[in-house]
Amino acid sequence: MQMNYYLEKMGKNKKKSLPVIRSFLLVFIPYVVYSIGLLPSILTMKFFLQILCFKNFFSLLALPFILMAELFIFSISEAIVIALVINIFKIKYEEGIYEMSLRDSVFFKFALFSALYYPLSKILKLFSLEPIRILFMRLLGARIGKNTLIVGEIDDPPLVEIGDNTVIGGHTVILSHIGEEKLILKKVRIGRNCLIGGAAYIMPGVVMEDYSVLGAKSLATKNQVLKKGRIYVGIPAREKKFVKKEVDKE
Repeated sequence: MQMNYYLEKMGKNKKKSLPVIRSFLLVFIPYVVYSIGLLPSILTMKFFLQILCFKNFFSLLALPFILMAELFIFSISEAIVIALVINIFKIKYEEGIYEMSLRDSVFFKFALFSALYYPLSKILKLFSLEPIRILFMRLLGARIGKNTLIVGEIDDPPLVEIGDNTVIGGHTVILSHIGEEKLILKKVRIGRNCLIGGAAYIMPGVVMEDYSVLGAKSLATKNQVLKKGRIYVGIPAREKKFVKKEVDKE
């Protein structure tokens, strides 16, 4: 009986300490991962500095080009390291409804994924490195078709599918998660040859069928289906009806 009491007490203490441990990991793991991703940039910078030495004016002229090259190297190396860590340690999440607590393993994965993904995604967007950003999202599980332009933000790459020849305007936000007492994760599916205007907002579970259009500053609500070849505008988004006007012949 006494042994059972101590085991039960240890179990309760472990449950209490789990959120604290996971909160620490949410800071520590991204810190380590981003530090590792910085190594190639530091090594190449050291190499360039040793060659140039900045003894004359021409070596100073080379500095801006070196810094831009370092930005490119940083972006590639960080994307590869982060993608490797997320895929090797399976820091991904699937559709479902989960507790909004660090005690929940899926919520912890969601929080850790966000801590790893968002900083680099923002940097890539800030410097308009769209090809690297699309590659980064693909490495993290996003299904993105050919000849697709994404200027907006995708918050949950593992839960997004985008078809060929689709254009997503600037300041658009595509969300596959929402907090409604619990964490709801649902995939967003965007078909082929779709157009999403600037500053549009797409909620979890939205399906855009092929050739559909969502107007600028419009809101596609949770689980909404935008039908093939139709145009939707407004908050919430509604189908735009076109009325043919007959012109009287003189």
